[in-house]
Amino acid sequence: MRTMRNDITKVKEINVELIKSALKKLEKATKAQIADETDISVATCGKILNELCASGEVLEDAITSSGYGRPAKSYVYNGNFSLVASIYVATDCGKTNISFRVCNLLGELLEESTEEMTKPTYDTLEEKITVLIGKYEKLRVVSIGVPGYITNGIIGLCNFMDLMGLPLCSSLQEKFPNHKILVENDMNAAAFGFYKENCGARDTSVAFIYCPVNAQTGWEKLVEENPDLKMSDEAKTMLNLSINFGAGFVSNGQILRGFSGFAGEVSFLPVICSHPADEVRASVDAVSYIIGSIVPILNPETIVLTGGYFDRQIIEEIQNRCLRIIAPQHMPQIVLRSSVYDEYVSGLFHLGMEELSSSVVLVQRRA
Repeated sequence: MRTMRNDITKVKEINVELIKSALKKLEKATKAQIADETDISVATCGKILNELCASGEVLEDAITSSGYGRPAKSYVYNGNFSLVASIYVATDCGKTNISFRVCNLLGELLEESTEEMTKPTYDTLEEKITVLIGKYEKLRVVSIGVPGYITNGIIGLCNFMDLMGLPLCSSLQEKFPNHKILVENDMNAAAFGFYKENCGARDTSVAFIYCPVNAQTGWEKLVEENPDLKMSDEAKTMLNLSINFGAGFVSNGQILRGFSGFAGEVSFLPVICSHPADEVRASVDAVSYIIGSIVPILNPETIVLTGGYFDRQIIEEIQNRCLRIIAPQHMPQIVLRSSVYDEYVSGLFHLGMEELSSSVVLVQRRA
């Protein structure tokens, strides 16, 4: 049974987030304007704004007057109160890159960069974080995206051999105890980014499916360059698949990771994948099968497809195939994205923002 104190604390947490969201939307507002926007009483708004001003997260702006009565203070949200960094590693067009972005709490971009590298390692990521922390005093959260699933904090099957088997998040968190470190699967982050940018706070479900061109070539190259590589059974299974798909799912604002972090590894669906000469046809068959498997389980409103195989014509063909087994009222909207990266980095940013909010709440509770 919840105590009254817990109930009061939860209501305050919600009110704080509503007020901050209103200020971000309105850019500048008085207590009365914030109260109208949030349906929170002026007195409660005033108390919370005083606390936010004391911490520096909200700043008092000019004194405004309506022409009668007492002039009212206006407030602005301090976007530079804290910063969030996103770091992600990916292989694109046969090249491995490490990229980063630094944004403030309003999502405004302060810096971004991409550089080519041989292969990402723990030392590579630690060095990058060290540089960013040294440059940005207000940096509080670092979100890292990796092309692999994570079980109990350990990176499992991953496109980069040197990251497999690492407790990456806990190791980096130990190295940087004054900053919050997050590590997330790339497709989970992309699905979350799409949800946050397109669905707002609606209770709905989305799926994000990625099929990179020549993904199999990368795995074959990995084995060729590491003849003594000891591969797990699941890695061998992945290598034997002709097309390597990834997926991420979000439902009602929550990433669906599964109990072991394996949710979204749709390449392991029990579908026979041969090595046909026409890889595009093979991808159409496989995606139609994957969607036909996802819809009865997740019932998503939207499915996003991205990767070099897809175009408008192929999307229409996939949808027609799916309608043979899925009733129209259950068929999700299929959305095409030319690249995964906009949703990917957006998801990493929003995950960092959520972690920052939860960290602030935890400090408040301890106080």
